Amino acid sequence: MENILEVKDLHVSFHTYGGEVKAIRGINFEVKKGETVAIVGESGCGKSVTAQSIMQLIPSPPVDYKQGHIMFNGQDLLKKSEKEMEKIRGNDIGMIFQDPMTSLNPTMKVGQQIAESLIKHQGLSRAEAHERALQALKLVGIPQPDKRVNQYPHEFSGGMRQRAMIAVALACRPKLLIADEPTTALDVTIQAQILDLMKELQMQTGTSIILITHDLGVVAEMCDRVVVMYAGEIVETGTIDDIFYHPQHPYTKGLLNSVPRLDMNKNEPLKPIVGTPPDLIAPPVGCPFFARCEYAMEICRGHKPELEEVGRGQYSACWLNHPMAKMAKAK
Repeated sequence: MENILEVKDLHVSFHTYGGEVKAIRGINFEVKKGETVAIVGESGCGKSVTAQSIMQLIPSPPVDYKQGHIMFNGQDLLKKSEKEMEKIRGNDIGMIFQDPMTSLNPTMKVGQQIAESLIKHQGLSRAEAHERALQALKLVGIPQPDKRVNQYPHEFSGGMRQRAMIAVALACRPKLLIADEPTTALDVTIQAQILDLMKELQMQTGTSIILITHDLGVVAEMCDRVVVMYAGEIVETGTIDDIFYHPQHPYTKGLLNSVPRLDMNKNEPLKPIVGTPPDLIAPPVGCPFFARCEYAMEICRGHKPELEEVGRGQYSACWLNHPMAKMAKAK
C-alpha cells in the first residue's frame, strides 16, 4: 500500500533560556493510505511536537527543525513557506486538538467556523458553505444541526464541542487527519462515541489517521500500527498484535504492565515504571531508557541501540535483541 506520509530522520529542538531542548531526536515512520497509526508514550516524549511539526504549527523561533524530511504526498513540508502551508492545513491535513474549547473560536458561530475553511480552500459561496456545514454537523451526529449551526461553542457540551471540532477538521475531506489526544477530557461513554464516529468517518472517506494518545485501550480499539516514543526517539514500532502480544522493548512492556487488565487479580497492584524520563537539554549518550530499565546492561549506558527489525515489520531499539545478548540469555 502506498505511503501518504513519511517522516525521515527528523530532529527538532527548542531554544530556551536553559539551553537547547532536543525534543525530537532522529525519528522515522510512515503512514499508509487509509491506515490508522498510533503514537504512544509518556507525557513529554515528543508525541505532540511530532504532530505539530507535521502541521508546521510551532513558530520558529523558538523551534528549530535541525534536519530531516516530512514527505506528504511526495512533497517535503519542511521546505514549504507559511503561505503554502496555509493551503495544506485544514484542506489536505486536518487536526483534532486535545481541548476543543481552546481550539474553537468563542466569538464565531460553529457553522461559520466549519464554513470558513470551505470558502477558503474549496472556493464555495457562503450559502453553499453553510449547507455543507449543516451536513458536516449531521455527519458527526450533532442533534438539531439546523439550530446548532447558528450557536456558539459555549452553548455546546464537551462531547458536542469535540464532535464540532471533528466536523471542522473533516469539512474539506482531508487525506490525513491528526488527532492529538482527542478524547482525554471526555467521560468514558462520550469517549466511545467519538472513537466510533472517527472509525465510521474513516470508512466513509478513506482518510489516514495519526492518533496521539497515552491510552492503550484507545489504541487497541482504533489502530492498525503503533509507534512507541520515549525521550524524543522511537523505541519500538509494529502492528497492534506485535505491540500488545509480543513487545520487544522494556519500555513497551512497562507501559503494558502499568495498565489494568481483565485477567488480573483485583488485589494485584499495578506495576509502575520507576524513575523519570531523562533531561533532553543533556540527553544520555546511550539508551535513553537505561536509568529506568530493569534489564539494563553496561553497553546500554554508553552506546545507543539502533532501531532494528525483530520480526516481520516490527522494529525495536534494544540491546536485548542483539544476537550476543540472546546467546547470553540462552546460557
